[in-house]
Amino acid sequence: MPVAFDPDDRDAPTKETIHPEPTRCTTTEPTIGDPPPEYFVLGGNHLGTAIARRLQAEGHAVALVDETHVPDDVPGLCGDPTDVEVLETARVEEASTVVVATSRDSRNLLVAQHLRSQFEVSEVIVLVHTPDRCETLADTGHEPVCVTSVLSNALLGPISTETREFDRTV
Repeated sequence: MPVAFDPDDRDAPTKETIHPEPTRCTTTEPTIGDPPPEYFVLGGNHLGTAIARRLQAEGHAVALVDETHVPDDVPGLCGDPTDVEVLETARVEEASTVVVATSRDSRNLLVAQHLRSQFEVSEVIVLVHTPDRCETLADTGHEPVCVTSVLSNALLGPISTETREFDRTV
């Protein structure tokens, strides 16, 4: 049953509080003379940020590009990863590997196509959320990693182990 909200109730949730617009920031340019990062992660949702942090923790030079990026612990650029000018400003063509990690498969494919056609990045890893789309991305020359399959396989291991342990005790 849908919940009805009293329009006069000032504490009732609004569209803005239920689905707030992401905070936008202005694009900032990297400092001239800075060495280019070895890795770029394009798309800073939770997964993209986690990937960038993990690469950084392993000692790699990494930069994150996203519209809402705040360079707190991971350096990067605040801008739209589908925007070719933002990618040029970030100097993605100098990276050895780019991980495309936005939250939408179609957007990831668009960014990957830009990287291949306009920047000649040698290794492009594209996160795919819908398993049926992996083959399509592979057919276009990209290296897809299916987030859904990786997560389900990671969860299946501990669950299967617990089931085996339970079976042995019964």
